[in-house]
Amino acid sequence: MATRSRLTVNPSFFIKNIYKSFREDWKTAYSFMRFQAAKESWNLRHRNKEIDGTGDKIELVSLRITDMCNLRCHSCGQWGDNGYLVGTPLKELKQREVPVERYKKLVDDVMATGSRPIWYIWGGEPMLYPGIIELLYYIKERGMPISLVTNGTHVAKRAEELLDTLKILHVSVDGPNPEIHNAQRPGVSKKHDNFKAVEAGLKAISDGKKARGQTFPYLVPISCITSYNIDYLADLYDFTSQYADAQMLYLTWWIDAQSAAEHTHDFERRFGFKPKTHYGWIGTWKDFDYSKLLDKYDELWSKWEKSGKCPPVMMPRVSGAEEIEKYYLDHSATFGYDQCVSIYMTVEIDSNGDVSYCRDYHDYIVGNIREESILDIWNNEKSKKFRKSITKEGIMPVCRRCCGLMGF
Repeated sequence: MATRSRLTVNPSFFIKNIYKSFREDWKTAYSFMRFQAAKESWNLRHRNKEIDGTGDKIELVSLRITDMCNLRCHSCGQWGDNGYLVGTPLKELKQREVPVERYKKLVDDVMATGSRPIWYIWGGEPMLYPGIIELLYYIKERGMPISLVTNGTHVAKRAEELLDTLKILHVSVDGPNPEIHNAQRPGVSKKHDNFKAVEAGLKAISDGKKARGQTFPYLVPISCITSYNIDYLADLYDFTSQYADAQMLYLTWWIDAQSAAEHTHDFERRFGFKPKTHYGWIGTWKDFDYSKLLDKYDELWSKWEKSGKCPPVMMPRVSGAEEIEKYYLDHSATFGYDQCVSIYMTVEIDSNGDVSYCRDYHDYIVGNIREESILDIWNNEKSKKFRKSITKEGIMPVCRRCCGLMGF
């Protein structure tokens, strides 16, 4: 059973911004509060129920909308140093994308379940999906909030549309300048300068919000802490806090070879076949002097306390030098995050339409939206079997460093 709250932001910041959100758009504020409350209250709501794997109301739809990406970030399990997509023909990946009209039907089907979930759209690079803007407006016009994760591509160019439709915009920023950021997030072309796109995108959205006098979208950069930027976190924060509402610091999601082997064995025992995607997350990019991390984070916290703007958010929320060291040295440590409730309220959809309940490790497929309605998939027998296994037998080795478990 999880012993820690799943709220990842500072409570006072959460309360302050929920108040601001209610004033501007109470439906969106209610959606985020409902999702948080659903996670926190799961044990209470299910205390006297038979655990048969039946899902709750869908609170979050996660669309990995495309495999296409113009970067080759070292910490990425898809296209990174050991990414599971490396070597796959781009034509093949492009051909398997779900048409935008089918996503629109998904939106309608989800609403038919009685849900009004948050939509979390990512990739690959979601702004490279041809129908992305059309889909954003379709979801927005039906009254559901959207969170988008991007590497900055086309953000400045499509700022007006993003300002119209999004409630949260996450931009990946791993350095305060082109040299550091682009070393961590190199482009497919060596001449590509992703930092330029990031800076332009952050400025365009920040300026656009001020010009419109609107709160949304919350601008929340995401930074993976690695050897490339550990010595420059204060500079990175100084850069992002010019524009952002909060700064998210990932301790990085990772797995080592031993835990990967354990996961293969555990997964095969439970479900009868070997998983593959988790091997893409084995890498050396977690190897750095993490003893510096707590002091660096305290420095950012002091900056926030002085300015009152852009709180730093550590994810997962671990505390003290001992826990930080354990996070990187002991993959078996879960820090109280040892119960997954995301599988009961979040649906994960891969770029080819496959439905699963694991964001990064979509080996266990319960259906495909090209072939079936989410109405039929959400509580089919495969879905129930997976949820029941995770709830009764416990989380699997790969789950121990997962944003679905420890974060969103």
